[in-house]
Parts: sequence; structure tokens; C-alpha cells
Amino acid sequence: MTSPDESSAFPLGYFYIVSKLNDLVLDIRDSPEGSISHPKVVMATKKPTSPERDSQLWIHQDGFLTNKDKGLVLDINRSESFLAIFTKECRLYLDKMKEQDAANDQRFRYDAETGYISALSDPNLVVDIRHEDTNEDARVMIYKKKPLEEAKNQLWTIELADPRKKIDSDDEEEDDSKRERMKAWFGKWEGWGHKKREVLSEKELEEANKKVYKEKKSKASYELIAAAAAYEAVNIWEKKQKEDGEEVHHATAKKLIASYAAKELVNLLQERGSEEETDKSAHKKDLITSMTMAAASNYFDSKHGY
Repeated sequence: MTSPDESSAFPLGYFYIVSKLNDLVLDIRDSPEGSISHPKVVMATKKPTSPERDSQLWIHQDGFLTNKDKGLVLDINRSESFLAIFTKECRLYLDKMKEQDAANDQRFRYDAETGYISALSDPNLVVDIRHEDTNEDARVMIYKKKPLEEAKNQLWTIELADPRKKIDSDDEEEDDSKRERMKAWFGKWEGWGHKKREVLSEKELEEANKKVYKEKKSKASYELIAAAAAYEAVNIWEKKQKEDGEEVHHATAKKLIASYAAKELVNLLQERGSEEETDKSAHKKDLITSMTMAAASNYFDSKHGY
């Protein structure tokens, strides 16, 4: 793996990847139904709200760029065209995360000063809009780096999906970057497999649990509450299984964990007796419940290797 500073120009949290050529953003084109092809990367007009924008949002972790909608990572593959044999162009796709020793073509760095996004394995290979096409649905590929003055179709800006904001002025550790990491954990992780263990931080989930349950923190983001309830649910369930002498792993484990988490969230909000329970709209309550259930499921996955 790389040292942290090799790809740290990518920000924490979800972001758009915006072309300096035409202000369009990286988006996903799904393969035709029944096709075995991977989702491809194309250019599109930026969408401002979720869930429509989720296919345009990315999050960085250790060089990997994960798409929010698909839960898969950006990958470099050989182009399908005959001409590419001679031009040596490669296409960008989404795929499942590979094992560490085979993941060189799935890891990227961003040079904020110039705007190049390059393969970590070869800094001379960069993300490129094919044929300098300024239209929507233009294909995106990997190509050899051009000189800066000729590289408008290879230069990018990174734009955070949501502006940074102060979460809790009384808690220096409860910053917006941690909130965004937690939000990412609650998303789709289909392509990560057992690598969830490397991304999900049990220590931070445990810290969230401590702040909400033990310290009775009065101000807490949705993400902190969801993480706390998820951690509590998984650990209560594991303890019960051991006390009953039952195996931790079984076919319905994840469904039960999600159910435990939802119940634990209700208990937590009632116990807090605060605006979390009394003033939230139905939409916000659904949102925090979904986050809690997803967080518990992903946390359970990371511990037990599902």
C-alpha cells in the first residue's frame, strides 16, 4: 500500500470529479441488461441532489475511488477496440476491489496543483476524456499524460458534494470529515468483500458508542448516533449468541442484526428524550434508521467476513 501522502490530495467525504474542459462530471453508464460488461465511466451534467447524483459521487480510501451508487471501485481495463492495440488506450470501468497484490490498476492519485488524476502504478497514465469530446456521454479512458498546456481534457477539479460545516463546537473530535467517513461506511460495499475490515474503523465506531451511550453527549450528528446504535446492536447480538451457546454465523445473521439495530435506535432516541426523537420529520427518521441498519450490517460483515 502507498504512504498516506501519495494520494492525500483527494478530500475526505464524497466528491464530484469535474472536468476543466467542459465542467461536466464523471458519471456511470450501466451495461445493457444481460451484458457481462462492467459499468463504464462517462461525462455528464452534474446533478445536485441524491439519489440522482449518487452515481456521480466518489470517495477516496487508500488510493481506491469508490462510486457511491454502485459500491464498486474505479478500475483500468484494456480497451475493447481493435484500434486500441495501436493507440494503447485503456478504458475506465467499475469493478470489485481486487486483492492488494493485484490492485495497481485500481488505485489513483490526484495532483491538486495541476489537475491530473494518475494511476499510482504509473504517473504517466492519466484520466482522459476520449478525443477531447465536450459532449455528454463522452467516454473516459486512461491515456499517456500530455504536456500541461495541451492537456485540458486530462485536467480535473475535485468538488465536495456538500460544504463542510461545524458539527459540534464543543467537541474537537466531532468534525465534518469523520461524519463523512461514517456516512460512506453506511453506503453500498458490494465490491469491497473482506476489505471492509481495512476501511471500517471499529475504533471510531466504538468511540461513537462511548460518546452517545456512556458520556450522554447532548449534541450528536445523525451519523454519530447511527454508528453508536450499530455498534451497540452488533455487540449485544454477539453477546446473546455466546450466552445461548449458539454459533455467531448463520444464514439469517445479517437480517437479525439489521433488525436489532433498528430497535436499538428507537430505544436510544427514546432514552435521549431529545429533539432526535420528538422533532424529526418522517423522512429524517427514515434516513437515520436506514443509516443505522446499513452501518450495523457493514460492521457485522467486517467482523465476521461475510
